Amino acid sequence: MHINRLFVHHKMDNTIPNYPVVIRGPGKHKFFVRMDVSDNQLYITTGWDRIKKKFSLSDEHLLVFEMIDLHTFDMSVFNCSKDADLMLPPELYAAIKEEVVEEVISISDGEDVDDITKDNETEMLAVTTNNETIPVVFRVDNHFRIKKVVAKKLGLDRKRTLKIIDAAGNVWDVRVGIESPGDRFYIKNMKQFVKDKNLVPREEFTLKFVMGKGIFLFD
Repeated sequence: MHINRLFVHHKMDNTIPNYPVVIRGPGKHKFFVRMDVSDNQLYITTGWDRIKKKFSLSDEHLLVFEMIDLHTFDMSVFNCSKDADLMLPPELYAAIKEEVVEEVISISDGEDVDDITKDNETEMLAVTTNNETIPVVFRVDNHFRIKKVVAKKLGLDRKRTLKIIDAAGNVWDVRVGIESPGDRFYIKNMKQFVKDKNLVPREEFTLKFVMGKGIFLFD
């Protein structure tokens, strides 16, 4: 599912969520999905097939998304077939008229995946707080590795571009790298930052990662 680049630029401030986002559909259904970049375009990837199957979506349906925040989107569905006059698909009328118990569907596209539990939902949403800052300690060496458990929690367990911003507003572009074998995660292109901050070998320093913005803050 492609997301228009102008929407990404003007509404999402060119920020690509690195965590599962919530799409709230008709009938009080909620779905966790992921967004990924391919060929400089943003797509809803993992989890989208579950939405298509749930609402029997086809090329004759118009989908309207309203961004509540960077990790929550409301989705409305309209039928655009010639004689439908932008009416909701028949299968959605009952879901809207009836009192439906809120349903949360996991981000997997697999047929045999059960709805995630309330405990899992709470855990996922806790990670996605938009402006939450998580301190990450690094040591000056040739690797700048991140512990696996930390990388997975922060969404730094895949290749992506990040920024370091200091208190004066200076910016350094860095990237997440993956070492093989072992799939260890580290931050690349740190040399200029280390040089500019006069950091010495084996010195420890802390960067505060902002969860919804893909940036590190350095005091």
